[in-house]
Amino acid sequence: MSSAAPTASSFDVYEHIRRYNRLVGTDISFAFQTIMDASQLEVVGFEALVRGIRNEPAAQVMSRINHDQRFDFDQACRIRAIEAAAEFEIDVDLHLNATDIKAANVDTVVEVTRHLAKRHKIEPERIVLELNNLGALGGEKPLAVIRSSLADAGFRTLADNFGQRDADLRPLTLFKPELVKIDHRLVENIDLKPEAQAIVIGLVEFCRAMEIEPVASGVETAEEFHWLQQAGLRLFQGFFFAQPQTNSRAD
Repeated sequence: MSSAAPTASSFDVYEHIRRYNRLVGTDISFAFQTIMDASQLEVVGFEALVRGIRNEPAAQVMSRINHDQRFDFDQACRIRAIEAAAEFEIDVDLHLNATDIKAANVDTVVEVTRHLAKRHKIEPERIVLELNNLGALGGEKPLAVIRSSLADAGFRTLADNFGQRDADLRPLTLFKPELVKIDHRLVENIDLKPEAQAIVIGLVEFCRAMEIEPVASGVETAEEFHWLQQAGLRLFQGFFFAQPQTNSRAD
């Protein structure tokens, strides 16, 4: 199953959407988790989190997908997430996971995502694609291809899971996303962990110099929130603020 970049004459967005939808059928749903701007005390975005139809976690849903179907599944999730966001009348930023994006398939991602966004009257600049593990996407050239394609479509980007495996700043320097999300492993009990504090303080200074906005994920306690706020963060995500919403409008 090819995921090569489409050409203007050969790409059939409707056929791609039908193929992606056939893969997941009716087996997935979505929860939306708030992203808060603590400086303004307002919700500025929602991240779409894939769930099973019985609210099974993402890992359980993913376990049913073969490795060679991962890209199609990734695309299907973005399609369904945009549809769900439109149904919930989300009118702030919409964060969509892009876990299997590569230089070779980024144009397909752009074509399908742009089509769905236009269909549901979601402005491209409101879509934030969360890219997992920039360091695994290659060096400067493939990162530049991905960055350019997404930026030309009007989408913004977020480097996800910073600190999950390491705290390498080089991919951020090469890619220059608009946002970077601090992994919950760094955030957990950060008020009590000097090593994690040093990493986050360094990241905040780096982000300020690079004009990248850091986002703290997995914030669950007042102590974590207050420490991170004092360190200079303004964007937060986690159970301390709200549980993911599934059965009511996200407003």
